[in-house]
Amino acid sequence: MTSHDFGKTVSSIQNATNWFERNQCNALLLNSLFDDLPGLSFFVKDREHRLIMVNASFLPRLGLSQEELFGKTDFDLFPARLAEHFRRDDREIFETKKPKLNILELVFNSQGLPDWYLTNKYPLFNDRKDVVGLMGTVRPYGDGENKELKWERDDEIGRAVNHIRNNFRGEISISDLVEISGLSHRKLHRGFVELFGIAPMQFITRTRIEAACDDLLSSANKLSVIAKENGFYDQSSFTQLFRRQMKITPLKYRKQKGFI
Repeated sequence: MTSHDFGKTVSSIQNATNWFERNQCNALLLNSLFDDLPGLSFFVKDREHRLIMVNASFLPRLGLSQEELFGKTDFDLFPARLAEHFRRDDREIFETKKPKLNILELVFNSQGLPDWYLTNKYPLFNDRKDVVGLMGTVRPYGDGENKELKWERDDEIGRAVNHIRNNFRGEISISDLVEISGLSHRKLHRGFVELFGIAPMQFITRTRIEAACDDLLSSANKLSVIAKENGFYDQSSFTQLFRRQMKITPLKYRKQKGFI
């Protein structure tokens, strides 16, 4: 897609027209710049939450071309659980006119293992200071192909996170993480709070609940089975922790999403 064709297409999306007509050159330069940064994805959305620009690094995540992604929303591309998180963050940016930084997002890969991503989102303004869209970057926190993208200043925390990643469906204790990381309880707790904004056990629980959300919408398994397969002690514990985080019970969550 040439810059001329891209600009012509973008101009058809009303809420982003002003910004792109005046900043199209800068946007394309940004796009080119982010293409040169390994593992970093870049995207732009209009006020209606539609994708109108992504860099090359963004494409393999979804297996689509620029043309196929253009105009799509998160609900066209991601599971409902994720799309709702993305939409909520976008709305907050549109309402507050402030960036939202270091958003920790959890995505499960084809093997059922959790991958964490750090996302930064920034509002885009027209000449009248109206928010007409947003742009953002997504950086993986993980291992395997993305080892160079770990927080190298916290290798100990990285070892603890990788243990959670591979074992969250079973029993994990804070003592396990202390032993694996080589950190004291206090330093382990402080490290998780600094990097993720939550304590280690909250991190484990969040991972399990996010996995359970996917299972609730993709399988007909009973709640007791989903609880057990995602590391919860029993259905009662699962329901209590799920409600605390999601503000709704697992059964109501499943029905609300149309999966009965």
